[in-house]
Amino acid sequence: MPEEKIIIEKDVNLVSIRGTQCFIHQWDAADTNSPKALIVLYHGVGAHGAYPTVRYAAEFFSRAGYAVVAFDFPGHGRSKGMRGYLKSSDDLIEDGVAMAEYAQSLYGHSDRKSVDKNLPLVLCGSSMGGAIALLVTNRLNQSSKKDADHSFPMPLVILMAPMLKLNVSSLAHSALHLLAYVTPTAQVIPSSATKSSTQYRDDEKRRECENDPLCGTPGTNMRVASALACVDTAFNVSKAFESFKNPYLLLIADEDVVVNNEGAEDFHRKSASEDKTKMNYTALHGLLCEPSPLFDKIKTDVLDWLEKRI
Repeated sequence: MPEEKIIIEKDVNLVSIRGTQCFIHQWDAADTNSPKALIVLYHGVGAHGAYPTVRYAAEFFSRAGYAVVAFDFPGHGRSKGMRGYLKSSDDLIEDGVAMAEYAQSLYGHSDRKSVDKNLPLVLCGSSMGGAIALLVTNRLNQSSKKDADHSFPMPLVILMAPMLKLNVSSLAHSALHLLAYVTPTAQVIPSSATKSSTQYRDDEKRRECENDPLCGTPGTNMRVASALACVDTAFNVSKAFESFKNPYLLLIADEDVVVNNEGAEDFHRKSASEDKTKMNYTALHGLLCEPSPLFDKIKTDVLDWLEKRI
């Protein structure tokens, strides 16, 4: 088997997303000036746009001829803001929409003649990023209905171990609301489910996650407002299941202890999409941090699904 070409992220600086300087990661489509589609990647809580669970996807998308853009959410990675602080679920979605629109401005309205203004859009999210991808897609769909220019096709969506339900009781949810009102930036005791050993099976990839200089070690404390933002996002996305009509690929990690897979299964049953695909894997939450050959199968499944629709 020929050695894969090394994919290097472009050197891109901070950009303003809703008034906050956020770091943008960008990977060009390999060996072409005409990418097949634009893929916007959303990372999970505590991670960033070049975290292994995101970067591995960006690299194999880029090798396959797709342009890829990812952002560090405020307070994450190299973006400005209090470390690890997510103000609210509403802010997460607004930021996600602004990020998708900024990414489209880089490619959808480019001056480069080789780039088609109708470049297909794909929203891909891991964990919390999966919930964000769903809610951003619904928001973009609503915007396109109001816009007389329907030149952009309906976005495709790829969900990797998405955070569509959490094991949080209504009592705990109410307590988080109270705590967030009183002391939003305080840190809460982390769940054992967030330990690296329960998320990443491949030893080398697990060490890469643990030693990532841009985020805390998996299992470190989360701020109260950030915890509430995650719970609220999972709750809000569940209300959008039946109205979701976009083509999607849903990847479920059967051994996931970080998110409750009942949410993903419920979404797949209820969604109104006429083109929906679900794939289950004997994997931990960090799907792309599984060792080969499972990693290779996941990568092949994702690219095959995408190629058939682009």
